[in-house]
Amino acid sequence: MSELLKKLDKAILECFTVRNEKLPEELRDGRYVYESPSLAEILKKLDKRDASRISDAKKLKAEKLRRVGLYREQMQSNDKIEYVDIDEHKLYNNEMRFAKYCPQINLEEDE
Repeated sequence: MSELLKKLDKAILECFTVRNEKLPEELRDGRYVYESPSLAEILKKLDKRDASRISDAKKLKAEKLRRVGLYREQMQSNDKIEYVDIDEHKLYNNEMRFAKYCPQINLEEDE
């Protein structure tokens, strides 16, 4: 039954078309003004485009791997790490969060 519904879905998407001038530039094709791509073709292009994009999580993971590689090289060469690309705002927030929840640190201590 689900196979039949998939075929129906595909047939419905093939019935509707969108004029090229209404589409974003990246989804347009070289057809003439009177010919337009079907919704099925547009969805196929979108799926292909989305599959080729790198997610934010993958970008972050690649950046972390790059930094770890740099730090490993520094440790092997001179046993000292010089941190790169420091986000001062993030560093400050992390330090404040640590101080807030560390029981040995009293932030309201009188001097």
